[in-house]
Amino acid sequence: MVNRRTLQRKLSFIALAVLLALPYGCTRSVPDFTARIEPMRGHVPFTATITVSDIGDSYTFHLPDETITQESPTLDVEVDSLEWEATVETEFAGELRSDTVHATGTNAPPVIYGLIINGLNDRWSLKPGERTLLDFTVSADSEVVQVEVWGSAFATRYSIFIAPYDGDYHAVYLGQWHDDACIVYPMYASIPGEDLPYAPTGLEQGYPYLIGRVTNQFEFGGPIDQGEEVPAQDGYIRVTAEGPFGRRTTRTFSIPIHAVNYESSR
Repeated sequence: MVNRRTLQRKLSFIALAVLLALPYGCTRSVPDFTARIEPMRGHVPFTATITVSDIGDSYTFHLPDETITQESPTLDVEVDSLEWEATVETEFAGELRSDTVHATGTNAPPVIYGLIINGLNDRWSLKPGERTLLDFTVSADSEVVQVEVWGSAFATRYSIFIAPYDGDYHAVYLGQWHDDACIVYPMYASIPGEDLPYAPTGLEQGYPYLIGRVTNQFEFGGPIDQGEEVPAQDGYIRVTAEGPFGRRTTRTFSIPIHAVNYESSR
């Protein structure tokens, strides 16, 4: 039979052993809060699922276009941009926890296939001062957003006409509508510093047509219709196309520009 003193010693020993087994300065562990999205990459738009650590009572998903609060730690979303992100928040033990997920679109950039001059497949030259249709062929769901035309003889960029002048790139030529197109008068440049080009003829609707005012400005001195000599030169047409999610492609075409009243022997 164990006496009382022996029992007390055994209990004290057990208590000491338990204390020694406890870590020094023991604190409550805090679980990690992480979020992930699957799949992380795809052809936009695509469906993905956000999953977060299940540690809270509710979860707030801050998406690009809306905010959703729910009890479930998973949410199906539509990734609708090439660089997409969302942040998820929850509260645990009185502390706000959050994490952010990212998804990437793999959509190919737009393609610029070719250019047709004045509706003629076999023409590949520009004539100074001629009303010229530049008609581009681009990949589906893409559109032309910028065109520049210039020549090697002079540094001035030529005026580009689209209709309306502050809208999409399209043009009417010989009574036909052309998308992803514009009108250019090679060697024609508007007054430097003006916001809009000035129409050299009355054909371009929506542009100012200033009668009796010289609007054609060149480094070599004046408008073509006053007999200025223009050498044969290399011309350049640079076009930029944009896809539905903002990805862009630029291509430059090299094209000859004919001479005007020019004698090569000079």
